[in-house]
Amino acid sequence: MPTNRARLSVKGENYVFGDSLTYSKNMEHLLAEEKYCDTRFLVGQKVHAIYGHKAIIASRCPTLSAMLLPSTNDLMESVRSSHVIKDMEPDIFRTLIRFLYTNSINFEAITTDKLIEMLRTSLKFQLSELAKLIEAHLTTVIDVNTVFELLNVGVKYKSNDIKGSCMNFIVKFSTELLTADNGSLATLTPAAMLTILKSDELPVSELTLFHMAAEWADSYLYRVTGGGTHQVIPTKPQYSQLVARRNSSKYYGRPLLPRSVSYGPNTLRAAAAAVTAGSSHRRVIQTKRAVMTVMSAIRYALLTPAELTEIESNPEWKQIIPPNCLADAWRIITFRQTGQQADEKLTLPTKLPRCRAQVVFKHVENRVDQ
Repeated sequence: MPTNRARLSVKGENYVFGDSLTYSKNMEHLLAEEKYCDTRFLVGQKVHAIYGHKAIIASRCPTLSAMLLPSTNDLMESVRSSHVIKDMEPDIFRTLIRFLYTNSINFEAITTDKLIEMLRTSLKFQLSELAKLIEAHLTTVIDVNTVFELLNVGVKYKSNDIKGSCMNFIVKFSTELLTADNGSLATLTPAAMLTILKSDELPVSELTLFHMAAEWADSYLYRVTGGGTHQVIPTKPQYSQLVARRNSSKYYGRPLLPRSVSYGPNTLRAAAAAVTAGSSHRRVIQTKRAVMTVMSAIRYALLTPAELTEIESNPEWKQIIPPNCLADAWRIITFRQTGQQADEKLTLPTKLPRCRAQVVFKHVENRVDQ
């Protein structure tokens, strides 16, 4: 279909660009003066108004474009529109909007915590260029106080740059960082701890890594479920029977409690408590599974028989270690001592130097990657 619109560019033409700094300053001035603004964002719980221009913002951000211009006719409307964004801090959103106008960001005025939140926001709004700038800057602020927090970030948002820089720092200072008495380890997520334990470059003994991981597991269980490694998994609440009845075809569409039951305050509180108990049970199960996955990444065959015996004699440790890990480790040690070959199921070497880079637990790697 023919069009009367002016041609913006022709393939093969060469362009000479003006000063980008001048352009950036002009755009920042336009944003600051709020001239010709045709939209505003009501941001945060306390509602801060941030103004902008639909055409500029929509052309730079796909996510905001869908919010601002649900139809092509909206761009031509002269009435100023408002959009509510409650789940974001105003200063973070203001910095994001400024980047859309100026294509620049000042890291000196932003704390590390704010940058992490900005990274999350930039990924949410599909601003890959801003996300890459933030990732690159975060790799420059890694130290003993931030390395574990940033490793969590790198793993969560699948940033190879952040994750790789953090792991290089951890390997370099592993003697100081990877100890059971390092309280900062408690901040690691299961995925981040697993990233550390899967590394082949850690110049730390396997027993030290085990004690570190066991201490982390106890802290993580306590933080998430309110109990440490000594906690016993609770039995399923009786309320689950009512849930099953509700989901069955016989009771489908009926109230969860019998109609003859009075829905008084005590009944409702009891029902709410039962639901809470069911959620707590599921949370404990999921948390312990995550912990056992992490503990399965320890390379138990690198331990001595005395060290394995000590671990098995501790009932709290045995609760968080998959049984097959210890059984396989004993079989490896036995093969090593007797000179027999390992069977095909294990596919492990019979003689293992005490170096993490030389050991590959295929059954562990497969389970972890699932």
